Amino acid sequence: CSRLKEAEASGSNGTKNCGIPTKWPLVLQAGINTVTTLVENKKAQLVVIAHDVDPIELVVFLLPHAPPKKCIIKGKTCTCVTFTQVNPVGKGVLDKLMKAVNTNYNCNEKYNEICCHWGGNILDPKSVAHIAKLEKAKAKELATKLG
Repeated sequence: CSRLKEAEASGSNGTKNCGIPTKWPLVLQAGINTVTTLVENKKAQLVVIAHDVDPIELVVFLLPHAPPKKCIIKGKTCTCVTFTQVNPVGKGVLDKLMKAVNTNYNCNEKYNEICCHWGGNILDPKSVAHIAKLEKAKAKELATKLG
């Protein structure tokens, strides 16, 4: 009751918090449709994607849309979240975080080092036998041509 009387006395006419300025909260959007819309409109500053989404097709299409802004981390309750507005005080921290993520996960060298090790160039016995058969046939054909 005293708060309303103070509001009348100050002449704020029912404005929120009796005319006392408040800080804007950080805007964190969650949900695949919301995040997709924000990424397409280039309003997303950092996209965080959960690593255990099932089925994975829910978030796979997000990766090409925001290559410089992706970060795959552990998550529990949603598929992805994004920051759309950050206070100027936290902007430096967010930039430092995004730079660390980009250098550790998004650059081509690290990506190739982390993701693209497919068996170490070791062929299975069937492939080795098939290649040997083809080489033997080529050698036989070359021998018949030469003479």
